[in-house]
Amino acid sequence: MKKTWKILIVDDDVSILRSYQKYLESEGFSVATAKDGEEGFNKTLKERPDIILMDINMPVKTGLELLEDLNRELDTVPLCIMLTAYGDLEAAVRATRLGAYDFLTKPVPLEKLKLSISRGIEKITLTEHVAHVIKDDSEFRDTIVGRDPSMIEIYKTIGTLQGNKATVLICGESGTGKEMVAKAIHDMSSPGTPFIAINCAAIPENLIESELMGYVKGAFTGAVTNREGKFEAVKNGTLLLDEISETPPDFQTKLLRFLQERQYYPVGSIEKRNFNGRIVAATNKNLKALVDAGKFREDLYYRLNVITINVPPLREHMSDFEMLVIHFMKKANAVLHTSLESITREAVDFLKKHNWPGNIRELENVVIKAALNAKDRILTRDSFMFISGEGGRNTETPQQNISAYDLFSKMVTLRDIEKEYIEFVLKQTNWHKGRSAEILGITRPTLDKRIEEFGLVKND
Repeated sequence: MKKTWKILIVDDDVSILRSYQKYLESEGFSVATAKDGEEGFNKTLKERPDIILMDINMPVKTGLELLEDLNRELDTVPLCIMLTAYGDLEAAVRATRLGAYDFLTKPVPLEKLKLSISRGIEKITLTEHVAHVIKDDSEFRDTIVGRDPSMIEIYKTIGTLQGNKATVLICGESGTGKEMVAKAIHDMSSPGTPFIAINCAAIPENLIESELMGYVKGAFTGAVTNREGKFEAVKNGTLLLDEISETPPDFQTKLLRFLQERQYYPVGSIEKRNFNGRIVAATNKNLKALVDAGKFREDLYYRLNVITINVPPLREHMSDFEMLVIHFMKKANAVLHTSLESITREAVDFLKKHNWPGNIRELENVVIKAALNAKDRILTRDSFMFISGEGGRNTETPQQNISAYDLFSKMVTLRDIEKEYIEFVLKQTNWHKGRSAEILGITRPTLDKRIEEFGLVKND
């Protein structure tokens, strides 16, 4: 059964009330009228219209005052279209901030009025079919998200790590959230202590030992003072050795001995030091296969493989997809100060058709980009039209400007994709490194190393 839309017209000009009422009723709307803001307020509470057409300049209570009162009184204010005989910019800005949908200057042609109402109805209909709504009082916490059985197993494993410093190996494809799992382990077992993440692939082979173990004055040319390494800096906390598969063979031997004894020598020192923290190693490669190929020490592999957590790719826990999308919308609101309220079911279904080769990190950046470019508080299918091409299963025409996500439609390496992701986020935040690191889900030092590694430069 077709819905009859209820419209309330609030205006102190009786001729306008009558003409608008007659026209809109002829178009199939149910129309009520009020001659001032006070009467409009009472009729809104009593009749609950879908749309209110209200004049701004009225006696007793102005349109802006009426809008303020409705915002205080109602959880959901009807869609409001403001009418005025003056092109008042200040009033338009204030009305928009109060949630007004449209702002029309009198005299309003009837067809223009009908067009504004039709677009408003489209928005109302769209909002009624959202997949999820973000409540204003919801708080964002950057943590692991998911209820899929595979994620529940990860939670259980993390729970067993409380009260011990067992070494943990986290395996998973790029972008699956391995560092977030490492942070969760840290937060559960060593809250209040340092968490340090380093990318083993980003450290030159001749510097990785001094970076981790530190050095003493005179250990080598340029060592003009003592410097503590990450083993010392992490204290009782957690040290994440990301991309552990990229450590050079010589250092693998020293790392094995360190894990066995939980002691180390700073470079150039004869004083042995104790390590009191937890080592978490992460890799996107199959370490066992590297062992079999002679590219990774077998004894080190078994030493690292005390507790293993396998983080599934996004395609293997799609039951968490909508929850992840909402999580990243909340993150956009918290970090970028956007004001997203909901996402439509059509948009979610569209996103699910993508292959997501970049996993959760790709999804996060897609949502962040959509949030930055959003012109409304609702993310729709059109908000995500930039993720097109053969890389996913979407087939819409791509935008002219190639974004990081268009790279998935081409045969490129994951490093190329990572570079484009980082460069895109840096540009969107105007090279705010702290905010960019939060969005990317990496630490600030890791971001600095990626910038240097990829040769990224801020351009005006």
